Amino acid sequence: MLTHGVPWQAVMSYAVQLFVVFFATMALSIISGFFGWYSIFTLIFIGIGVLVIVATIPLLMNLSRSFFIYIFALLISHVTSTIISFAFHYMDSGLIGPSGGFIPKFYDAVYFSITTFTTLGYGDLQPVPDQRLTTSIEALIGMVSMAIGASLIWLWCQENLVPKEMAFFDGNRRHSKDITISRIRIRTITGKERDLKDWLPVPEEGESFYYDSNKQEWIKVEENTPVPENSMVIGFKGNEDA
Repeated sequence: MLTHGVPWQAVMSYAVQLFVVFFATMALSIISGFFGWYSIFTLIFIGIGVLVIVATIPLLMNLSRSFFIYIFALLISHVTSTIISFAFHYMDSGLIGPSGGFIPKFYDAVYFSITTFTTLGYGDLQPVPDQRLTTSIEALIGMVSMAIGASLIWLWCQENLVPKEMAFFDGNRRHSKDITISRIRIRTITGKERDLKDWLPVPEEGESFYYDSNKQEWIKVEENTPVPENSMVIGFKGNEDA
């Protein structure tokens, strides 16, 4: 976790180490399925990958919101590795179809792995008795993965939403030309409140701004701009303080 006083280089170094661990465990999970190791080993490797993704979300998000793409890439890699790993397990043990047991082709094994991962389960294919626990494990991993994916999508939407007052059709139309797609964050990644003056645009001669606590932004004071009583005003108007 990024805390106050920790250099960003140290955080990036830690993130790189997590990436190495993640891709190593994903490779081991595929190897485990390909060589028919016990499914518990695949579960351990996949589980470590899930923990790495969970640890990486706040780590990278506290550095920059632009790291969303890397976390989504980790999640996609995790889902793909899980499906392929368990598909190899099903190829090794066989499946039960409408006409009885058979050794599935890779396509059939991937199809069954996807329906198990998504907990869909059409019922046209079934695991052999020895692999029933394996399918339950994959379904559990699928539920966790989809929950992480839904959380990431909601986090992305939340970070890109402006307050209602700043929405183009809901906000103050007199300042609609100043509305941007991003909002000012008063709280920094270290959790420390930044001073309001740190967000103040540099006023030129004859300009002044007042701070709107509802919109959490500085509003330029113009001739017909109503300034709320007791609001914080900084800048100059003519030769007198505003």
